[in-house]
Amino acid sequence: MASRDQEVTLLSAWPSVFTMRVKLALVLKGIEHEDIPQDLGNKSKILLESNPVHKKVPVLIHKGKPILESAIIVHYIDEVWPETSPLLPQDAFLRAQHRFWSDFIDKKLFDSLIRFLRSNGDAAVNEEFNQNCLLIEGALAELGSEEEGPFFGGASMSFLDVLLAPYAVWIPGVEQVMGLKPAKCPRFHKLLAAASEHPSAKAALPQVEKLKEFIRVRFASK
Repeated sequence: MASRDQEVTLLSAWPSVFTMRVKLALVLKGIEHEDIPQDLGNKSKILLESNPVHKKVPVLIHKGKPILESAIIVHYIDEVWPETSPLLPQDAFLRAQHRFWSDFIDKKLFDSLIRFLRSNGDAAVNEEFNQNCLLIEGALAELGSEEEGPFFGGASMSFLDVLLAPYAVWIPGVEQVMGLKPAKCPRFHKLLAAASEHPSAKAALPQVEKLKEFIRVRFASK
């Protein structure tokens, strides 16, 4: 690998949606890195020093410098290693749209899924999550090309596809353990199905069965 690939470390927690997307970006681009799993109940010195503000994972450390927040990290990875599997579109308008929807995914989609888990399966929160999924469905119709492939990037995974790929394991996990009733979003579900079968995602994401056990212990037992 090129010299830019040297000294890449990921501070991670395997169940985290945000860790998963960073791992996927690294695998997609073939970036060799050291993965250091973190015990978030007993935060390590390296985590506290690397992310003193939020004290959260993931943290990407590249040549001794920490990069924080998963969407920012994925963007950074794409800028530093642009040659392989480019993620953000070249067109400035489309890049702006990707940034808009990345914000929506983190502030709306993720938030409603976590609140569903914490509410022990509240129907109103389920409906809110479904409305957010329907908005993703609309974004796919606007920005993607079904003829070219299932992803926002057509046949190839793009920035938004990397951010959404962890939901390919999280949505079925929550559905099977907590009774989530997903909305009918054929294009979004097709994207998630394609993501789950992508070789890089298979290498980067946990199995649904493993995640289901985490959900049972973390949420269903309360």
